[in-house]
Amino acid sequence: MSTKLAALAGACAVLAGCAGAPVDDRPVVRIVEAAKPTAAIPLGHFLPTAQELSTTLETGPNGFAGQLVEGGADMLLRSVGAGETSPPDCAGAAYRLQQAVYDGSPVQSVATNSWAGGGFDGPPVTGFFGVVQMTSAAAAQEFFVAATERWRRCNGATVTRHEAGDGGDELSRIADVSFERQVVSASVLHTAAGTASPTALRAIGLAGDCIVEVDLADPRPTDQAARPAVGVADLILNKITTQR
Repeated sequence: MSTKLAALAGACAVLAGCAGAPVDDRPVVRIVEAAKPTAAIPLGHFLPTAQELSTTLETGPNGFAGQLVEGGADMLLRSVGAGETSPPDCAGAAYRLQQAVYDGSPVQSVATNSWAGGGFDGPPVTGFFGVVQMTSAAAAQEFFVAATERWRRCNGATVTRHEAGDGGDELSRIADVSFERQVVSASVLHTAAGTASPTALRAIGLAGDCIVEVDLADPRPTDQAARPAVGVADLILNKITTQR
């Protein structure tokens, strides 16, 4: 055998000997930079104007907007604390923009406003509106999906809010939960000390990294349950989508 052939044979023997060697198939860890949170932005201009609400709700021109409130997570409402309602998962459907409901979510900024409208020859229509910006669209979607499931489970439930002192408990009946694109709506009847308040029309919606909440008191008769609240939610969501 020539020297060249001998070398080739030796190389083949070495390769053959390595053929059965164990292969390191452990996963390769790659460090990927975490997605940066979206910057907090002013949200007030996404809320509906008095004119937009008058048009959307068909209440006429005699509408008045309240004072705009903007800030961080501390702008969320604290009128219902954690553990004050049972079942606790239904607090978000029954009560608007509560800090206890958003607790644990990465809230960046908040804007809220109120409004009152209606003609002099008809019952007043009032509303409260809010936009909550999360640190990312994924965080907002996670919150919305969880809220949607809670609202669905709470359809037909009676929520008890335990009042301190001798005021008695407040009962809230959640009904008419429905889903429409990126909006969930419901009607809520609050009763305290045997007296019922006007039915609240609730809606919550999703647009990018923002959660929208609407709470209306509209005593006018309608056969579409919380449709007026859905209309206002759609108005705010459209403004967020087109003006960002």
